[in-house]
Amino acid sequence: MTLEKKMLKPEEGVKILLEHLGEDVTRPGVVETPKRFVKALWELTRGLREPPPEVVFFPMEYDAEPGPVVIENISAVSLCEHHLLPIFLSVSVAYVPGDGVPGLSKVIRLVKWAAARPIMQERFTQWLADLLMEKLKARAVAVRVCGVHMCSFIRGVRDEHHNMVTVAKRGDIDVKLRCRRPPLCK
Repeated sequence: MTLEKKMLKPEEGVKILLEHLGEDVTRPGVVETPKRFVKALWELTRGLREPPPEVVFFPMEYDAEPGPVVIENISAVSLCEHHLLPIFLSVSVAYVPGDGVPGLSKVIRLVKWAAARPIMQERFTQWLADLLMEKLKARAVAVRVCGVHMCSFIRGVRDEHHNMVTVAKRGDIDVKLRCRRPPLCK
């Protein structure tokens, strides 16, 4: 690859791709598409550039041994690392608190931040479990991720009914997690 091609702005690369596909890049509806595409891709991959959300903890206010806390059906959007097409996710998380209880919104923000990058769902689920163990300072974590992958929904096998499910557990946790089909694809 020449230095000139390496120096192309992302919008110019998208314009070249559209032209290669046969699109008229001077057409009124398409003129701004390269800029919009790059902006959308930047947003969908923000987890690559932003630090993870800080987690705020609240003290435990009872003496009993805490049981699992379950948060079901956290919606998130990611990208397939193989095709850069969207994956619509529904993530359920269970954790056994350590010394404090993390704020609910922070758990949701962590999931959405973690998903904001190109992923392979199997690897993502394992990494998310490790991330939640660390950031929540939990004694145990279980994660269930349900995903609808546009790479098999709109191309390839074109199966609109699939729902990929991956599960990861860390520590001693006995809980059954459910997750529904991601809401954007019903």
